Amino acid sequence: MQFFSPTFLLLPLSLASQINTLSSREESPCTSTHIFLAKGNNEPYPGRQGKLVNAICSGLASCDYEDILFYNTFEAPYCDSVFEGAANGISQITAYNERCPDSNLVVSGYSQGAHIVGDILGGGGGIFFEGCVQGDNAPLDVNSPAAKKVSAALIWASTRHTASQPYNVFTGANGNGLFPRPASQLAAMAQWTPVLHDYCVSTDPICAGGKSGPTHLNYFDLYSEDAAQWVKKQLKSATDPTTAAGSSTATLATSVASTLLSATTLTGVSPIPTPSSSVEITVSAASVSLTSTADASPTSSETTTEASTSAAPTSVSPPLNTADNSPNAAASPSSTSSSAGAASTNTLSLLGLAVAGSFAIYL
Repeated sequence: MQFFSPTFLLLPLSLASQINTLSSREESPCTSTHIFLAKGNNEPYPGRQGKLVNAICSGLASCDYEDILFYNTFEAPYCDSVFEGAANGISQITAYNERCPDSNLVVSGYSQGAHIVGDILGGGGGIFFEGCVQGDNAPLDVNSPAAKKVSAALIWASTRHTASQPYNVFTGANGNGLFPRPASQLAAMAQWTPVLHDYCVSTDPICAGGKSGPTHLNYFDLYSEDAAQWVKKQLKSATDPTTAAGSSTATLATSVASTLLSATTLTGVSPIPTPSSSVEITVSAASVSLTSTADASPTSSETTTEASTSAAPTSVSPPLNTADNSPNAAASPSSTSSSAGAASTNTLSLLGLAVAGSFAIYL
């Protein structure tokens, strides 16, 4: 087994991370199943969806994942981050398909990442938190070679969840999120119905106007296995002959795992720490900070302001243990969207603590 020792480059952090990311993607082997993840707000890559990756890849002959890259530190405007994520997501999906045309693709996004995945499928643009303006983007062409290899797309707790769509699942199917999509975007997304699930529970304040903040945080604790079974059925029904879903004798393929300025070869499926139920929220008039702590691991959090998010690029990796993930800083890429506005700060706490403020958004 070959191992790669950490490599440190005397380059600006943003440039070094881009070089590392491109190198990792070019060197990684093609797998039968390749998962693209768009993480939630202020999560370290891959965020809460690490559990979903492990559940999907468990039992598959050849499976790995790749983070959709977008910069969303506290300083990064929300709209800029989403615009960048949608553009990078389409580019990364297309590039991987060109390099690995026989691979079956899975795309998944949570919270802000769900907004991004929805924009990849249906196109994006609009006015969001604090009046920030997100530039329009065209969707991934549903008839393109890359799109035809998408076996499953999963949207979790999206800010743009729209009621009564044919791909909606769970109790929030008939609820609207903070920013429901217009008819033109819904028409584009409807073309993906055979491979799309949009997950939302009715108590989630982000995707369904609910009143329970913790339910926005625990999707992957509760539903990863069920979602993985659906994904595996989708993979099994894919027409591509190289699909290896359901193989009882196969072992998980080795692939290159890349973190910022380092690379390591990993095998096997590692357990993901389970977040505790402790949630603290700090809110401005249109913002929120959601924090949950993983058992026996560093704190994992999702924190949002209307015009700020956080991220750190990683790239192609096998299933992993997120206990070693931590946010990394990087320089903000440019974008074609803008943001404006300010909000007075209020404080909101969950799980029996006091609530203050007349307007709060959980993201």
